[in-house]
Amino acid sequence: MQKLTWAVCLVLMGAACTNEKIVFRTRPPFNPPPDSVNGFLGYFDVPTRTTTCGNCHVGNQAKWATTKHAHAWTDLQASGHASASCNGCHTVSQLGNNVGHPAGYLVKADSAYHDVQCENCHGPGYAHVQNPTQQTVPLASIHVDTGLVDGCGGCHTGVHEPFVDQWKQSAHGSGPGFAVAAANASCAPCHEGKAALTIKFGVTGRFLEKDSAKLERIVCVVCHDPHGSPNSAQLRASIATPTTDNLCVTCHSRSGTPPWGTATATSPARGPHGAQGLLVLGLNIGWIPPNFTYDTNQIVSSHGTLANPRLCATCHVASTTVTDKATGAFAFQSVGHLFNAIPCLDSAGIPTASENCTTGQRDFSGCTTGGCHGTTGAASSAFVAFQSRLDNLLDQIWVDVDSNGVIDSTDTGLLAQMVARHSGADSAALNFGSTTTTVAKGTLFNAALAATSDRQYFLNGKVFGRGFAAHMASGNGVHNPFLLEALLTSSIAALHTTYGLSAPLTTDLRVHAIAPPGVRVSSR
Repeated sequence: MQKLTWAVCLVLMGAACTNEKIVFRTRPPFNPPPDSVNGFLGYFDVPTRTTTCGNCHVGNQAKWATTKHAHAWTDLQASGHASASCNGCHTVSQLGNNVGHPAGYLVKADSAYHDVQCENCHGPGYAHVQNPTQQTVPLASIHVDTGLVDGCGGCHTGVHEPFVDQWKQSAHGSGPGFAVAAANASCAPCHEGKAALTIKFGVTGRFLEKDSAKLERIVCVVCHDPHGSPNSAQLRASIATPTTDNLCVTCHSRSGTPPWGTATATSPARGPHGAQGLLVLGLNIGWIPPNFTYDTNQIVSSHGTLANPRLCATCHVASTTVTDKATGAFAFQSVGHLFNAIPCLDSAGIPTASENCTTGQRDFSGCTTGGCHGTTGAASSAFVAFQSRLDNLLDQIWVDVDSNGVIDSTDTGLLAQMVARHSGADSAALNFGSTTTTVAKGTLFNAALAATSDRQYFLNGKVFGRGFAAHMASGNGVHNPFLLEALLTSSIAALHTTYGLSAPLTTDLRVHAIAPPGVRVSSR
């Protein structure tokens, strides 16, 4: 029997066998924490960048290993400007969690603490590995704000990394009507952080605020996956996908067509709502007038084509380095988290959240990053020219002369003519309490879709005692110049002929915007 065993061994292994036994030795699942007072474990194996947490949470370890966090220390050393002041954000420390005092690498400069690891956000893991129960799980916080040392704001702030600083000023971080919208169950998935995470992106894991009744804004982790993702900047979805699965369009696509005549028409006075992404992609957007010439399936914005692979983010998340005007030295790194495509600049040239500035005081550098516009001057000129064109068309529909937000006989434009006649037919045509589709209501819907910053009265007003409301969607026309102009010109023509109104003010109802690729005349 012994000889048979040796023979089989030689055949199978092709080599001599020995009588040595394989000995299995158990290895401790964690090493003693270098900073024993605070209990940060750090790397289990430094050369392979295996975190102690990764010994059990292998999926998160694998995702994290692909991120910039996983080589934050190496990148710092290779940058040429490493200094002690940088160490806290490039190692495991108290920054990003709720320890609240110097810890980790800033107490014990051990290589086990190199890079931004799990414990940067989750806090010390020593208690959990000793007794891995739900009660000892170190939960990360999703709440962010300026001045906080826990959460993303622990590091991503300041003149070099002002992500949280700019986010807080943005509509995501301090948007109007947050309390009302976030508390409304139908609005929460796009207006409240916890709901957005669970409903829009299917996040089921636990975090510190998950069971809290406190509402969270659209915080960093709504868009970015801290554990890592296959998308750029650890985004939860692609910014290049030209569909409603696009990260931005996921929410900026609530409604772009009138609700009239549908079984779910519960708010017939509601105009376009979160329709920016639908406009850019030309998806199910606008009221189509009876004389509309074009095949609406082909009117994708020039900003939504393959020539612009970052789509919304090209303009709305543009990074800009600001230098001191006197010395030329670095002053500020704008990271585009105001999410404003053409932000106002302060006296130092730093983008702000203010909207109180002239076109000449705005930064158009985001328009040049995608290669669409050769210079900021060219982009600015195109912007001004097209906004003026939209304003002129909108004025044919309604001018709120007395600025009271009501379409009345003191105003001008075709809709004001209808109100001045005050016939039963005109009242029915502009009845926003009805779910009946009319040319007059459709025209007002398109006007709200195209409303510019100079004509915001189309977004909220009254006619014949009933209100109508919409959200700004057009980006002053930039989101889809050709489609917006085509909708307005056709709506004006339909309004004039349908109701026998006086000729519109002298205006050219031809579409002047450059047609994007694929636009064709409808076969209808």
